[in-house]
Amino acid sequence: MFENKKCEICGAPAKTYLFGRFLCGSEKCIEKARLLRGGPAGHKLRVVSVGSKNPIKVKAVELAMEKTIGSVLVVEVDADSGVSKQPIGFDETAKGAINRAKYAFEAKSSLYGIGIEAGLVEIGGKYLDVHVCAVFDGLNYTIGTSQGFQVPVELVKEMKHGEECGVVAEKIYNIKNIGKKEGIIGYLTNGGINRLNLCENAVLMAMVPRLLSNRNYYNIK
Repeated sequence: MFENKKCEICGAPAKTYLFGRFLCGSEKCIEKARLLRGGPAGHKLRVVSVGSKNPIKVKAVELAMEKTIGSVLVVEVDADSGVSKQPIGFDETAKGAINRAKYAFEAKSSLYGIGIEAGLVEIGGKYLDVHVCAVFDGLNYTIGTSQGFQVPVELVKEMKHGEECGVVAEKIYNIKNIGKKEGIIGYLTNGGINRLNLCENAVLMAMVPRLLSNRNYYNIK
């Protein structure tokens, strides 16, 4: 029965069938499948898909959704940004976020597909790290950004040649997987601000047009 079947939550080989889905058998996937199926009264929890497996981005979406539309189940999708590893400028960074959002939406049945992309943006001869978020509903996307912080010159030089910020930071500051932890902002502020804060704020800003009281201003159905 499970031959050639994959877990519909994480993609691993399926070992069981529960709550209407093929599953790998892990407690995490079983719990997610239970929530997707709905509670005892048959009320299905709303699902939002995020175009990343990065735990910081996933957590940021969970926090932002809770503050804007309430409880949702966030499903991870391994999405390709379709842009360079280190986007330069708002246009390329936004394109990466939009591509991730659309891919996530098309990959999973969800209310929204969400993409978050970090890019290097020049302002006044300085370079800022800015996170851009896109929220796609199948027809339209809304967009928002995080606060931007000035990136150290020693990082900018290699980033401008296409090297990803996290990779450069790992080499210079000797911190493994910094992009999946506090981020370079966490290192620079001694933990006072972290990447989760930036990602969450980008998602919150992208959700502003979708708040019920604001929809008419943005012609969102």
